Amino acid sequence: MNKLINRLVLGSALCGFYAGLSNAAVLEVQGEIRPDPSNPGGAQIINNTPVTGYCTEFPGMCGMLNLRSNTFNISFHSSGSIPVGHVIPFGFPATWRTFTVSHSSIPGETAEIQIRIAGVGTRYRLSQKAQEIVGLPIGMDEFYYHTTLWGASWVEATPPCRPATEWGRGADANGTDFTVFWLTPEDVTTCPKSPRYVIPGMSLQRLDVHYELRAVRPEKLIGGNYQGSYTYSMGSDFDMGSLNASDPSMTFNLNLTVKQDVKVEMSADRVYLAPKSGWMEWITHGRKPEKLLGDLRFFILSSSPFKMDLNCERPGIDTCLISNGSHQVPVDIGVSLPSPWVDDTGQPIARRPLKLGGAGLQNIKPAGLPNHLPSLLHFAVPQDSVKDMQSGSSYRGTVYITFDSDI
Repeated sequence: MNKLINRLVLGSALCGFYAGLSNAAVLEVQGEIRPDPSNPGGAQIINNTPVTGYCTEFPGMCGMLNLRSNTFNISFHSSGSIPVGHVIPFGFPATWRTFTVSHSSIPGETAEIQIRIAGVGTRYRLSQKAQEIVGLPIGMDEFYYHTTLWGASWVEATPPCRPATEWGRGADANGTDFTVFWLTPEDVTTCPKSPRYVIPGMSLQRLDVHYELRAVRPEKLIGGNYQGSYTYSMGSDFDMGSLNASDPSMTFNLNLTVKQDVKVEMSADRVYLAPKSGWMEWITHGRKPEKLLGDLRFFILSSSPFKMDLNCERPGIDTCLISNGSHQVPVDIGVSLPSPWVDDTGQPIARRPLKLGGAGLQNIKPAGLPNHLPSLLHFAVPQDSVKDMQSGSSYRGTVYITFDSDI
């Protein structure tokens, strides 16, 4: 939530305005979406989900590559031996997928989120030591045995996959295990591997993923929580060929908190209320019971939905009062916003009354990309009240206008 409160001091003789303002195959994802007020369509998604798997074992490497991993306890097993030259396809869903999330407290309010798998890791386990399979003498580096088995170690990812593990690392001292992580660009379909020796049996012990998230039309998001899920299938989305998965799918359950920033810039810090024809006309021709008026320009520098509310130093009935110390009169306050800003029914906002409690202005949203044209606050002492104002005195008061993205 971002709440901006502007303090207004009103007067006539009248003075002015001051602005201040798991289940094995399910991952629970916690994140924040922070739309960029200065860049409609831009947003930062901060992933607060605890890191597990590869990046807990190799934090330095992940930090250098700006990776984060989460483990799904899905394993893959060969049903028998893997012959020489047999292709394990390793197909990954690296392209962006779109799905819908729903606002947790506003019925019917939805948003579109995109996800893609940007990196994949695993720990493979051989049914016997790599040294025994390739038949090389005991005492050599374990990494070399694994490299010989595959012709190129799994550190050397098959293009277009890219390596995310340092050369010479990944081989476990037990001789059977090898831990690896690959980056998967958007053009990835498969990154196949084939052994140069018959492997009696093999399994992938786990599935680590680095995933990316982005919001579609973030300028339309409303502050609060959105929830939704996306499921990938094993065998189609993740294609490991003859290696059989222990689970048919993996699911991301998303709980995303939208934290909007609403930015407003006032064109001045004072508003003077005066007759439409000016004070000289009033003085020259005698006092007339006409309205006292004043407008203030302001600029909405955000694209996020927000609500407006009104509070007063001297509250009246639905609006604020100004006073000369012994007598007070009401000031009608209204607001006009440029296109594409509309209310929750899709109607334009032109000289819309701004009342205590903000009725009617509880969900102001853009119907398109904002253009940063000026908005106006309108202030008026009604004609009937002007008749009652005491001559020779100044009336003033302070009002507070809140712009709040927590709708």
